[in-house]
Amino acid sequence: MSFFQGSRVALVATSLLWGACDPAANPELVKTGVYLSIPSVTITRMDNVQHVLEGSLRSRRAIAWVEVYEDTRLLGYAQVDADGVNWRFDWKPDDAAKSLLVRAYDVDGQAGSAALNLQHVQFATEPGLYHSEVFLRLPVSSAAQTRYTLDGSTPTVNSPLAEGPLVLLPRQGEPTPLSFIETNPFDAPLHWRWRSPKMDTLPHATVVRIQQFVGSLPVGPSETRTYLVGGRASALPVASLATDAGNFFDFDRGIYVPGRMNAEDPSWPWYWGTGNYMEDGKEWERPIHVEWFEPAGQRLLAQNAGVRIHGSGSSALPQKSLRLYAKEDYGPETFKPALFPDSSLRDYKRLILRTSGQDSLASKLKDCALQSALVGLGLDLQACRPAVVFLNGEYWGLHELRERYDEYYLAQHHGLDRKKIVVLEGLGAVNVGTDGDETPYLQLLDYVRQNDLSVAEHYAYVKARMDVDNFTDYVIAQVFLGNEDWPHNNAKWWRFTGKNPGGTSTDGDGRWRWLLYDLDLAFVSGPDANSLARLLTGDELPEPSVALVRALLQSPEFKARFIERFRWHLDHTFTEERMTAHVDALEALIAPEMPAHINRWGYPLSLEDWSADVASLRTALEQRPAFMRQFLEEAFGPL
Repeated sequence: MSFFQGSRVALVATSLLWGACDPAANPELVKTGVYLSIPSVTITRMDNVQHVLEGSLRSRRAIAWVEVYEDTRLLGYAQVDADGVNWRFDWKPDDAAKSLLVRAYDVDGQAGSAALNLQHVQFATEPGLYHSEVFLRLPVSSAAQTRYTLDGSTPTVNSPLAEGPLVLLPRQGEPTPLSFIETNPFDAPLHWRWRSPKMDTLPHATVVRIQQFVGSLPVGPSETRTYLVGGRASALPVASLATDAGNFFDFDRGIYVPGRMNAEDPSWPWYWGTGNYMEDGKEWERPIHVEWFEPAGQRLLAQNAGVRIHGSGSSALPQKSLRLYAKEDYGPETFKPALFPDSSLRDYKRLILRTSGQDSLASKLKDCALQSALVGLGLDLQACRPAVVFLNGEYWGLHELRERYDEYYLAQHHGLDRKKIVVLEGLGAVNVGTDGDETPYLQLLDYVRQNDLSVAEHYAYVKARMDVDNFTDYVIAQVFLGNEDWPHNNAKWWRFTGKNPGGTSTDGDGRWRWLLYDLDLAFVSGPDANSLARLLTGDELPEPSVALVRALLQSPEFKARFIERFRWHLDHTFTEERMTAHVDALEALIAPEMPAHINRWGYPLSLEDWSADVASLRTALEQRPAFMRQFLEEAFGPL
């Protein structure tokens, strides 16, 4: 688009004389607001690198000139494009500027204006997230140059030089290039294929990163601040992530895209296909800067960390879960703030920004709501906080901040030495530990296969090696929730291999205990699915995944305890009022954010579909107790 220097003369282009048109003959122009009694002026963008302020105009008549004032001082006249709908002005603001006024006059002398009231913010001070228009002062010194970026990338010696304050304006409507990068293959199944976002009204944060240099050498660590200019506080916290875009989206090394791994093997060897996002391990960890803001905008966390894709099959979905690592390689060795208000823990080694896994296509809240409903059972659970995530300033939608099950989690929650914790998963593979740590569990399975647990001596042997009460509540929860992605999958259990002298808890007694997680497929077959019969007599499940519970039910003591405990949970834990209350509370919390999330990702397919999925979960919880009592009677006789 070409511009010319504005002056106090009338524009004579016939196409601009909108007032000469008959409004009655142009109803569409009337409807869209073209016919205005005075000019309309907007300030849309500040290019801090080129020092250019830009905006738009709408007027019933041709625009004659556009004045620009800093505080009360006339700076000059803006350039107006040949169509009279956009203006621009070269502006390096004075350090003391408090306001800017842009006033446009039409050929009849009618004037309209727009103003900025600049909020002076020091980069070095502890920032809040939410601001009106910001006049940001970057730290500068005579001994070093300060370089900055506004796209989330790490500043280099070639980045823009901080020569004065930055003007930060609301960014709605600006380009969001990362959001239009396809994050699974074009031939992915249609019902979970990447969808182009609808970006018109989504929020857009500004990420400012700075680095000081002496010559070409960086001095000290880089620093990062996120500002949501023009945004309003909500009930949800905000996580802002900043990283070089290639770490996520580069063909060879980007962890968020199909990339080279899919190009080299584009086949579908299993349901979820191939892609860079399927890779794991240190090789696929990337540096990232993490900020966490409470709902009112208070920043609790700001540190460098590592990031990997989290999950197995769900990592192939368009929106992906992220695992965050606190390491000395990047900065602090832990995430220290009180990120979960209901938890007494203050140090986290690893955290997850989860997308709700496969349920991200549906209710977006199932695992979080159901785990929260099980608090108080004595089971290990993952704390959960829904949050809004921005990536390099672009809106990345709803996630859930979660704890991660690993040796660090267990050491903190149970007061144990993490180096003496073993975690198994699946059908008995080592998740945490070394080769051979699975042997005691495999020996336990062999024992229950070869011995009748109705014999008290044999049952006592098993009780000495596993926490039977923990296992009972764990199995009951999974069965009641009808989790069809278990027990052959999403199964983890652990034990402590060291001594726990003087410990008041039995958690360090060396017995196996179970970890409940990933309830995304709970009730997937409806509230009337007989998950108890599936567990006890079904032949589709791998034998190692059901051997223990089926053998234990040979014991009269365990069987009586199992039935009694299930009935108690139906009367207390799994009541309709109690379970649906957790769904209702979470639904109310995330509902205001769902329109923006759906516009960004296209999943769930619509707000109506999301509401229907939540309603379906609520109905399942209402109906499940009656069905479960029926299934218990069918399996064990009248209760």
